[in-house]
Amino acid sequence: MPAAPAPARQAELVYALSRLDASGRLSATTVLARLRWRTPIRLAATVVGTSVVFRPDRHGVFALDPKRKVVVPLLLRGPCRLRTGDQALLVADTRENLLAVHPTPALEKIVLSRHASLIGGTGDDD
Repeated sequence: MPAAPAPARQAELVYALSRLDASGRLSATTVLARLRWRTPIRLAATVVGTSVVFRPDRHGVFALDPKRKVVVPLLLRGPCRLRTGDQALLVADTRENLLAVHPTPALEKIVLSRHASLIGGTGDDD
């Protein structure tokens, strides 16, 4: 009997592009609505590679701003090379209850790799 195929990950991802303002805030209304995060939720934030991952944590030192914007602290912006005026991709994963902030250099790396595979005819559109 053939083995059953591995189940596909059932991620519930919601995407938004946002530009970092001078105070380190990213507009995140759409993604936060899907995550159902409301102020005054406390958050933990970690840098993973060149991205920032936020998760609810009642002991977290970060919070949403009152206008439902995500504040990326200056301490975390440096390792991610995220500067005022830069765009970032916000990805809400509703199954994992997290928000990932991917700066443009991280996106370019992913897109350029994918683009190269398409040019070479080895791209897989699944």
